Formats: sequence, C-alpha cells, structure tokens
Amino acid sequence: MCPSVEYTHRLDAHRYTYGVRSAAEIGYELLIQGKYADALPFLQRAVAEQPREGRVHLCLALAYAHQGDNASAEKHFAQAIALSPQDGYVFYNWGAYLHRQNRLREALQAYETAYRLDPALIGAQQAANALRGGTPAYTPVSPPSPAPTSPSPVRPTDLYIPTASRSPSARGCITAGVLMAVFGLCVPIVGFPGGLICGAIAMMRGSLMGGLVVIVLAGVLSAIGVQMWTLLLEMIRAVTPQ
Repeated sequence: MCPSVEYTHRLDAHRYTYGVRSAAEIGYELLIQGKYADALPFLQRAVAEQPREGRVHLCLALAYAHQGDNASAEKHFAQAIALSPQDGYVFYNWGAYLHRQNRLREALQAYETAYRLDPALIGAQQAANALRGGTPAYTPVSPPSPAPTSPSPVRPTDLYIPTASRSPSARGCITAGVLMAVFGLCVPIVGFPGGLICGAIAMMRGSLMGGLVVIVLAGVLSAIGVQMWTLLLEMIRAVTPQ
C-alpha cells in the first residue's frame, strides 16, 4: 500500500525540522516529547533499518503501548527481549507495561530481572518491593504513590538512543562528508571518494538518509568540479599561443 500524501508530508516536515538524522534518533526524540503518533513511522522505519537492535524494538513497543495498540506493543517487547536478553532497561519497561495491564506476577518477574541485570535501576527494585508488599530497600527522594499497584509509568527518558549508545554518532561523518563534497568542486579526485567514504560510514552508524545525502552531494559537486576544470583548461588552451 502506498503511503498517503498526508503521511508523506508529515515525514518531510519532520525531516526539515530535525535535519539530517537517523530515523531512530528522530523517533526517539518524538517519543520522549510524548508525540507518540508522530514517532511511530520513524520508529517503524528504524526497526526496518536496524532489525537486530533491541532498543529500537523497545522504543517502538513503547510508542505502540501509548497508542493503545497492545498486540503490536507486546510483539516488539518480545523482540527486544529476544535481541537484548541482558539489557535491564528492556525488562524494566516490560515490567511497567505488564504492571499497567495488571499482570502483576509477570510484572514482578520482569522487575526482578531488570534489577538483577542492572542494580542501578533502583526504580525496578522499588516497583518489585511494592508488588511484594515489602519495604523498599532505599529511601526514595519523593514519597511513594499511595496506590502501590499503580506506580508512575516508566518514562521513555529511562532509555538511551540505540544508535548513540552502541556506536559513535554519525553526525561527525556527515559533517566531514559535506566538507569533502564541497572540496570536490576544487579537487574532484579527492572530494568524491572522501564524500563516498564518509557517507558509507554514516550509513553504517545508523543514519541511512544522511549517508545517502552525502554520497549524492559528493557525486553532484564532483561532477560540477570536473566540468569547471574542463572549461578552465579549454580557456587556457584558447588563450595560449600555438
């Protein structure tokens, strides 16, 4: 099915607003802003581009959950757990989802797993203690909720951007690629391969669109540079006495 004109315009508007960034980065930023409907197409694209990244599936699961699509949310929670079985954040958010669904036994298991994998996730320990009816192992900064079976939902800000947490940012490569592409106007033999390499690295680091833009820009500007040099050489030959 072809995307609607409205859907396409929405994507174009966000690309203009957020610049050349990966779908995972844009989707994550929209997610933490609470713009779940807007985040969905970017996170869906991010999953298609990075199907083996557990936290990309996790972000998409959270977006679906906030939109009320529990079937899709649970599908991507399961994918996130399968891909990142040692990631405490995945189990922490899975536990919070189950808690909101009143699936308390499963939620308790998820919280306990989260805290076992990452002891820094004190919130997971607190939620598990609340479900067991025990006393938290630490004194929280703010008073606990009067309804222990309905804790504050785990916010998406507990997550990290998957591409940023597991690999260096693509922004530096994109910037270097643009500079190399511009340099191709003067020295095409250097600018084009330089832009091509930077664009390829940016794509490998998660910024598919940014890498493609750099590669195309390097090709176009290098072609213009070749034409400029050809014209300049012809002018020199024309004024040089035979």
